[in-house]
Amino acid sequence: MRIGLIPLDERPVNVRYPQMIAEIAGQEIVLPPMEVLSQRRKPANRNALQSWMQSQAVDAWLVSVDMLGYGGLVTSRTSGDDVTDILANINDLRDLDDVPLYGFNVITRVSNANSNTEEAVYWGLYGTRIYRYSQLKHRQQLGHDVETELASLEADIPAEHLADFRQRRLRNHMVNLHVLKLFTEDVFDLLVISSDDTSEYGYGSQEKAWLQTWARRLADSDPRLLFYPGADEIGCVLMIRAILRGQTPPTFAIMYAIDEDRKQIAPYEDGPISTTVERQIRALGGTIMDTMSAADFVVAVNPPVRIGREYDDTLPGYTQETARRVPHIEQFVRDIDQLLHEGRHVILCDVAYPNGADPLLIERLFQQVDVTKLAAYGAWNTAGNTIGTALAQGVAASMAASREQKQAQSRFLAHRFIEDWGYQHLVRQATIQWLGERYKVTGIAPQDTDDVLMYIENGLRDRLIQIPGLGKQWRIVPGSVRLPWQRLFEVDFDLEALD
Repeated sequence: MRIGLIPLDERPVNVRYPQMIAEIAGQEIVLPPMEVLSQRRKPANRNALQSWMQSQAVDAWLVSVDMLGYGGLVTSRTSGDDVTDILANINDLRDLDDVPLYGFNVITRVSNANSNTEEAVYWGLYGTRIYRYSQLKHRQQLGHDVETELASLEADIPAEHLADFRQRRLRNHMVNLHVLKLFTEDVFDLLVISSDDTSEYGYGSQEKAWLQTWARRLADSDPRLLFYPGADEIGCVLMIRAILRGQTPPTFAIMYAIDEDRKQIAPYEDGPISTTVERQIRALGGTIMDTMSAADFVVAVNPPVRIGREYDDTLPGYTQETARRVPHIEQFVRDIDQLLHEGRHVILCDVAYPNGADPLLIERLFQQVDVTKLAAYGAWNTAGNTIGTALAQGVAASMAASREQKQAQSRFLAHRFIEDWGYQHLVRQATIQWLGERYKVTGIAPQDTDDVLMYIENGLRDRLIQIPGLGKQWRIVPGSVRLPWQRLFEVDFDLEALD
């Protein structure tokens, strides 16, 4: 297949990952020229995007409405565009050739951080307070006793910032309602409305409920209309769904390291991890089996820890939580090893912590399992990001027949372990500490970029050789380490085979 992709933004997770997974599956992903896509806060050239789409002959389209409408994910949160202009851009989807169109759009997040890297400028001072305000306003409407704290926040946050916050959310909600309308007009063959960095309470959760009400009224529970937490993984998931179109749906059995913890809610999500897994499987086009022996794939899930935040072994309760988990993780690894010896396709989703691997699992995995036989591994960012990307890789891996496809699978598997364990869990934290000691800062000054990249490259190289099997097959291309948004949150690099 030749699949056209209008990505959520220009970061590797939205552009490079789909390409790498398509290579495993032996399919072709075509993307607009990078120069017309968004560049962090700079919006995409939407006229050029639309012209490029009209010029392409593809078998299916995967389209981010945020990119086409606003010019990218960040600009959907920061731009001053009027809603009428945004809707006009989106309406051009009606003019595409008659091929399957899979659309996805994000309910704007409410970030719980005093950072304006991806938000309106005032978020740098008031981000956590606006996040709390959003939660309290939702709870107020549910009848909770929050008036005192809410009044304090409303007095503390400048009125003009709250007004802007509400107007931006209204704009995004109007866009999502219009996208629902397009779905009812059969513009989309599949539509995902996802929630970015969500929680049980907040404006985002309210807006999702409102949209679901309209979805029931307009689409009568149409299975081609999906709501779930996620964002950066959706391009990979929908690509696999497009490839599988017309085929027998793949089947999945789910195995949790700690079965009772399937009820745990992962950070940045609004429901149990079991629900997240099921939603991602449905989005990909798969079905869930009750018995493991009958399933095409086994999804092995290391569920969220009860501490409920990023890994930090200094947290109160960490030692007790680890002691509780040790026997479960040891049995989990033995089960994975047995399944791999049986020749099963095992997709390992490590979502114990957001933004990085679980060291307890990794230590035992590297000691006991031939990780080169895994169909997929993931441990990055949110649980939805991890699970969706790993599912996509796992299904693609089952399609790998040629030498080139098998090499692409090995490369992406190595990439995941290096980034999700080597970088996110270890090298990133070491780099932050090194920056503070060497430069007395936490950010990266332009003149220091080369030094920082070399420090990261050396750290990643050291971690790569520790990965059983894969460390002897691949090496990081010297000078290829990149920081896509000139920040330490994510990293990119190239791998080359050693044989």
